[in-house]
Amino acid sequence: MYRRAVVAGALTVATAGCVDRLHDLAASTPRDLGVRSRYVDGNPLIDGQSVLDRPAEIVTHAASFRSSAAARNALRPDAAEARAFVDATAFVDDGGEAVFVVAQRLTAPEVELRLGAVSRTGDRSLRIAVDRVGVRGDVETDEPVVKTLLIRLTDERGPPERVVVSIDGDRAGVTV
Repeated sequence: MYRRAVVAGALTVATAGCVDRLHDLAASTPRDLGVRSRYVDGNPLIDGQSVLDRPAEIVTHAASFRSSAAARNALRPDAAEARAFVDATAFVDDGGEAVFVVAQRLTAPEVELRLGAVSRTGDRSLRIAVDRVGVRGDVETDEPVVKTLLIRLTDERGPPERVVVSIDGDRAGVTV
């Protein structure tokens, strides 16, 4: 783990601006999976799709999309970074190989989300561990904000049918 962190840190300094890609490379994933992620500070999803529209006790949320039209329709018009990530995705239903997963967490403003690991939990099921960075220990806040991690998944075995996102011990499952 330490060696992986040192390598990721050195590469981050050497390639300033490519931090998300370096975290993807450092994340533990099976070799037949292709994973790209991008952290977005805020909520790129429209009303009715995001963690803000869930019951108050639910602080972790996941959504998945198999087509560019469905993904674009779920994004706010002003979510330029998320729209650019979607535009670079070759979706399964559009003749490509990728599915798009959005992981969201209600948390303190100083927290960021990073891809931790992707593992298989079944033949067509995946578990995505998302790390909380920027703070140590438990974080309590009276005014939680939305933090989002956009994830593009390609699998040589075919698109996953079920994805479980785990952020800080809380899980959110989604059928792709």
